[in-house]
Amino acid sequence: MSVLDVAIIGAGISGINTAYRVQEAQPDINYRIFESRGEIGGTWSFFKYPGLRSDSDLFSFGFEWNPWFADEVIADAPAIMQYLHKSIKSFNGDKHLELKHKLISLDWSSSEQLWTLRFHVGDGEKHEDREVKSRWVVLGTGYYDYKKALPVEIPGIDNFKGTIIHPQFWPEDIDLTGKRVAIVGSGATAITILPNIAEKAKSVTLVQRSPSYIGAIPRQDKSVDLLKRWLPLSWATKLLRVKYLLLSFLFFNFCQQLPNFSRKLLLSGAKKSLPPSIPVDPHFSPKYKPWDQRFCMCPDGDFYAALRSDKANIVTGHIETITEDTIVIKDQPESKIEADVIVTATGLKILVGGGATMHRDGIEYKPADKMLWKGCMLQDTPNAIVVIGYTNASWTLGADVAAKTLTRMISMLKKNGRTSATPTLPAGVQAQPFMQMSSTYLLKGRGQMPTGGNQYPWLPRRNYFSDLFDAKYGDVSKDIVSSKCIHMVEANETVVSWRKEVGSTLHLLSLSCTLCIMCSILDSFTSGTIFILQMYPINTLHMLATLIIRITRHIGIPEPSRTSQQSPAEYQVQVAHPPPCLVGGSPSCSTDSCQS
Repeated sequence: MSVLDVAIIGAGISGINTAYRVQEAQPDINYRIFESRGEIGGTWSFFKYPGLRSDSDLFSFGFEWNPWFADEVIADAPAIMQYLHKSIKSFNGDKHLELKHKLISLDWSSSEQLWTLRFHVGDGEKHEDREVKSRWVVLGTGYYDYKKALPVEIPGIDNFKGTIIHPQFWPEDIDLTGKRVAIVGSGATAITILPNIAEKAKSVTLVQRSPSYIGAIPRQDKSVDLLKRWLPLSWATKLLRVKYLLLSFLFFNFCQQLPNFSRKLLLSGAKKSLPPSIPVDPHFSPKYKPWDQRFCMCPDGDFYAALRSDKANIVTGHIETITEDTIVIKDQPESKIEADVIVTATGLKILVGGGATMHRDGIEYKPADKMLWKGCMLQDTPNAIVVIGYTNASWTLGADVAAKTLTRMISMLKKNGRTSATPTLPAGVQAQPFMQMSSTYLLKGRGQMPTGGNQYPWLPRRNYFSDLFDAKYGDVSKDIVSSKCIHMVEANETVVSWRKEVGSTLHLLSLSCTLCIMCSILDSFTSGTIFILQMYPINTLHMLATLIIRITRHIGIPEPSRTSQQSPAEYQVQVAHPPPCLVGGSPSCSTDSCQS
């Protein structure tokens, strides 16, 4: 079984980008992309709810090495899927793709210096087990649980006799024509679904416990067409990417540094977009500061346009209970909402690594119990990258920072003749949440995610520009313990042990022969010679021992060893079967220099 250099888990944004970066850095690298589903795309392939689209601009969301080519600033799922298919084919990444491979467990072996990954291959219960060995593993699975939704905590939800839908498992055949729909939630998913079902449904009501900041942005940027008309396409796309990187960076920091002023601007924009019947307070006046939770965007203000129609409404308050066909709002008897369908857009369940169990030398541990080194490597875990994107910028940016950190680590190990790198937490580092936003689903899921620290290089990611600089030029050895091939160390010790064993035997043999010869000579000597031995026995034996040792050293026989670990036969087995860390010829390792 051949050994991979890099095993990439997940064929979404993170997996495709990582594959390109490792191939770009080392064209001859042996890598595979393992995807549990039957197609690439991750989130964009899995979710099917109406209007699914990016929640950040596509110019920064797209790959740096394959810039977004369309005019839309915000794109829907089909356009993003088309872009991903073209991207992976552009560097033949699809030739390294393994579909329907569900990762079950991964175990690091210190003796082999390798990961053993166990997969279920196939669909559902009809699957085969497969093991794969790899030097590095990249968990590009995102941080959502694709199998289970976040448990819905709504009083009386079990009383409802209509249809309950979670956006994560949206039934593609459902017809909402003429239905009364209530969407419970206030995040990006709810704001996306409402305008996309308002035309068909009889009525749509957004029921939120607390509001979010919602900004209207143009679906298309007029400067895009202008730049593409006057500049080469490669220049235009790069300029647009830089433009949106700077805009998102400046907007986030503006909101964080001037929260009161930015709040007034955002609420003023919402007031201008709302119909007179819907006031800004309480429906669009969050209690938290801008960007304490993720900012929601609606292209061309479609969410506000739906509210200005007669078919969409919004209610803010705590749900007291749900009856067979009605949602009752606490302290608002006039706000009873009749519904045939309830959409529970209350967030997603957090899960790292797709639910696979992690082990080190057979001992299981949880990623949630560890800190992240430079936002991507798990504490005390050799040769493993966990890809987690930004919450205050495009996900792809964080994925790219992780991928560039990975390629630097691989190059460093190869240059130094090492086989593994393990982030080790120094004393005094205190844990803090890696994702510091106050969204409900993130707060509920903190116990399922790794944490960050309060010191470099354990700090959570917050700024793409500084993180990118650190990934390219920062210190990749701080708090890192690197090891060489332990398997070869054991082989070397076997060689030494065998040589000592043989040397010990030769010593005894040479000593016995010498004594026999001396006895024969002494037997024929005169009594005067025997008298000398009798008078000076200690000095004579010391002289003979010294002579024997000098002779054996001169011919290269090592001194005797009191212990022996392995036999010559065991050594030959190890030579006949080279250690897995040397299979493939990288990294180079010699018996003279390879040590842990």
